[in-house]
Amino acid sequence: MEEEEEEEEDEETSRRRGRRRRMRGAGGGDGEEDEKEGKEEEGKEEGNQEQNEGRRRVCSSNYGSTATFKYIFSLARPACSPAEEGEQTTLSCTVNTAKTCNTDIKSEWFVDSYTSGRILGCTNAGCGSFFRDIFSSTDSGSTLTISKVSRTVPTQFSMETRWTCKYCSGPNVTACSMLEIYAKPENPSCTVRENTAVPNDIESVTVSCSTTKVYPRAKCSFERKTNGGASVTINKFPTYTHTELTGTPVYYRSECSVDIPVAELAEGTHSFRAFIYPDVTDGMDLVAATTASTTVTLTLPGASSYTCSPEMIQGYFNGKSAICICSLTSDGYPKGQVQWYRGSQFVPWVSGGVLNVTFDRDTPEQVYTCKGVSATGKGLNTTLTAKFAFFEQDIEVFSSPNNNSMFDLCDGSNQITAVCAVLKGNVYPAPTFSFSRTNMPFDNSQERQDGSYYLSQVDLRPDVGGIHQVICTVTNTIILSKMQRKEISLTFRKPPPLPPKITIRGETYQGVNALNRITLAAGYTGDMTCRVEGGYPKALTTQLTCGSMTASGGENVTTLTFQPGHLTKDIDGTECRCTSQHVTGCYNNKETNLSLDVTCK
Repeated sequence: MEEEEEEEEDEETSRRRGRRRRMRGAGGGDGEEDEKEGKEEEGKEEGNQEQNEGRRRVCSSNYGSTATFKYIFSLARPACSPAEEGEQTTLSCTVNTAKTCNTDIKSEWFVDSYTSGRILGCTNAGCGSFFRDIFSSTDSGSTLTISKVSRTVPTQFSMETRWTCKYCSGPNVTACSMLEIYAKPENPSCTVRENTAVPNDIESVTVSCSTTKVYPRAKCSFERKTNGGASVTINKFPTYTHTELTGTPVYYRSECSVDIPVAELAEGTHSFRAFIYPDVTDGMDLVAATTASTTVTLTLPGASSYTCSPEMIQGYFNGKSAICICSLTSDGYPKGQVQWYRGSQFVPWVSGGVLNVTFDRDTPEQVYTCKGVSATGKGLNTTLTAKFAFFEQDIEVFSSPNNNSMFDLCDGSNQITAVCAVLKGNVYPAPTFSFSRTNMPFDNSQERQDGSYYLSQVDLRPDVGGIHQVICTVTNTIILSKMQRKEISLTFRKPPPLPPKITIRGETYQGVNALNRITLAAGYTGDMTCRVEGGYPKALTTQLTCGSMTASGGENVTTLTFQPGHLTKDIDGTECRCTSQHVTGCYNNKETNLSLDVTCK
């Protein structure tokens, strides 16, 4: 019957130590010297046992189970290599074989577990042993050959003990502080299990290995490969179960397993293998790896994509906010989920892949990345550059200087402009401006930025005075339907460009000029008129005088009528003068003169 054995008790180690103490107590070896050496060795063994028990208690305190970790610490390793059960092995002893002996016994071999102590002796004539079928040596006795390593033969002692040699009755020299005997694992095998919490998902991978027969208990070292690449050691403590098999000598059925979270595995196909080896010095070098037939393939989430409302126009959202929903083309294995990032920073407030984006004046172009993320890493991603096109509230149109609505066009020294402005926070991207006047476009507008405003201005110096409607049109450069138009009414007052005109007898005179003369016969009757033309608003004639005759103005035409007896030889050489005025006060050519030459009939 097979008996399950708890990891907390290393019965085999206890059995070896107890048997070693009993043999020493029975008086084996060379009397007091061997007894002293035995006590010293026993003290060392007990000290090592206490030290290792303390280490096991630390492991138990930290991890809660000594069964899993009891093989982390072991006693000091022997100086000799482990020996395979059923095979031949040779022990070597470092002695001076060139030394001349004064005794018949040249060299001797001893084991601690044998009550008689010596198992082989050599003289100049050769070497001999009571166990000659098992042990042999050269003439010098510096090596000891064990023909077949066994834990049952000979029956008088155990080979799992300390081996010493002595040369020329000198002191005992340790050849092997503890001969480790092992039996290689039989029928090693490994399996792989995928641990799933929900269907079509995976949380971890468990690799389990076992051997039907091994001595001593087995240890395991696990490795993995990804896509057939280099082997990588899995640095996790395995869980062990050891079952002692019925029969003599003792053997074990050992099982070990390790659990690997998928977060520690990358995308790709993973294969697993383990070295299942007896727990002896360099035991891993004694066996080949056992590879599990099952592989595990992990895939990243499929490429992410997004849809937004409203849709983009030329790379811009129509408005100041939008909702974008990101989704995966495939879930991946393990299952992934959608995550949004702004730059390199994870956006934590997103749920279900729904992202709300709003315009930010400080960052008018916001870069977001939609990624498919799982425990194994991040899949392909899609980048969203959120830009917004909008136009809100009214534009402003005003005149400069002083936002006046009326201007006098006098000497041309005043700079008069119409300015169109829109707050930067009310429009994005920067708009275009255009000006027109009575549906006639201006071609000299200039656009600029001033603090919080986008601005455009145009010089206003019309050729003629009057009331002008100045229209500013502002258009969003992306969404042309987002357009605003506003107009202002400006009055431009301008004096007439020419002096008033004096007309008499069908002849016209203009301006102040000494050559302005007319010859009239005495007794002439008729009208002399003074007329002012042009300007806005109309200029007025103020007075028309000829000698003592005067006609007052008030309109743009003043008339002086010569009655019989008015025009006599007495007024010969008289100068007639017409004056006018304009509301601008800058009508400089406001007079015209005419000299009268009166002749006799």
